[in-house]
Amino acid sequence: MPNEKILIFEAAWFDMIQDTKSTREIYSSAETLLGLSPSPIRIIQRPLVSSTYLEDIEKFTGLECNKRGLNVIIFSAHGSHTKTRRGRHLRKLKAFDKEIIISGEIGKVSRKLGRTIIVLDSCKVGKSVKSFRAAAGSMGAIGFTKDVDWVDSSVFILALLLNFQEAGVFDLKTKKAALSKAKKTTECMLVGTYKSFRSSLGIVRSFVPTSRE
Repeated sequence: MPNEKILIFEAAWFDMIQDTKSTREIYSSAETLLGLSPSPIRIIQRPLVSSTYLEDIEKFTGLECNKRGLNVIIFSAHGSHTKTRRGRHLRKLKAFDKEIIISGEIGKVSRKLGRTIIVLDSCKVGKSVKSFRAAAGSMGAIGFTKDVDWVDSSVFILALLLNFQEAGVFDLKTKKAALSKAKKTTECMLVGTYKSFRSSLGIVRSFVPTSRE
């Protein structure tokens, strides 16, 4: 039975995508490949709605398969980043119903994200990603500091998920082992085949330090 290790929140991208395809349809194409492994992975897809997304996160992280190893949550939506005079980072995502200040609200479920890597698939929201990871209480956070080309960002995130699968990130039972593998896999991608994406999207990442660092 497939393990539900990936949760994707998606809002409306349709005003930017001329062929009317959503990123949800693109991510769905990965599920077939993820399902071919001896330990198949299932993707859960939910609309990004301000009144329900925190509850969706709690249900996802509470699944039996997510009580071990690591899981991934992706936010795919229009986004913006500003910094207040007091130095506070405001990361906003455009949900279906209204704008979400994700940098402030994510702390409400921080106790549930101790086995999660968060991917912010939004323009510029990845700025100061380390402070976001700390507020979220997550094992890792990956985002973009530049304007996002939805094709490039989708390609990179798809590749990230498939590389995690190939490296066995989702199969490992302990957080420490899975985190170490996820960090190594991400770094290898950013200095290798996907180096150009690192520059064009402004890819940034932050992971919880391991004892060896």
